[in-house]
Amino acid sequence: MIIKALIGDREIDLQLRPGDGLPTLSVAGRQADMDLAQVSDYSWSLLIDGQSHYLSIRPSREGYQVLLREQTYQVRLQSEMDLAMEKLGLRRGTAAEAGTVQAPIPGLIGAIQVSEGDAVEAGDILLVLEAMKMENELPAPLSGVVEKIHVTRGEIVEKGAVLVVISAAREG
Repeated sequence: MIIKALIGDREIDLQLRPGDGLPTLSVAGRQADMDLAQVSDYSWSLLIDGQSHYLSIRPSREGYQVLLREQTYQVRLQSEMDLAMEKLGLRRGTAAEAGTVQAPIPGLIGAIQVSEGDAVEAGDILLVLEAMKMENELPAPLSGVVEKIHVTRGEIVEKGAVLVVISAAREG
């Protein structure tokens, strides 16, 4: 699987390959064995080629906020599909889709924090998507009312699956 990590103005191409036990990570052609283990809600232990790193990973509006070696990085990930769409000049997230929350990666719906009809504020956590030993809290992209929940707890979803639809709050 090829993933592009956008860190500030840097682009890093990552290639993940299942290996014998640990996945293999290839960054700019250099291969490394890796393991990622969750320590607490947002804390992770990352082992790359036997070297241990502490990470704090928090979902953000633009992707993830990663704290590594006392430095905070804004990281956005693009899958092979995202890259292909970008190459074709297609973009996701038009204004009409602003209230549609899609799965950023394939995973398991671990928890649903809202119900249909609930009022939410931008940034409120809607649900938890579990993937690759991580719990990803998915926030509301805008303030409004939860119009439709398309998933149930325990359901496995593919990347891009529509999870929740929020209708924008009306000014008035």
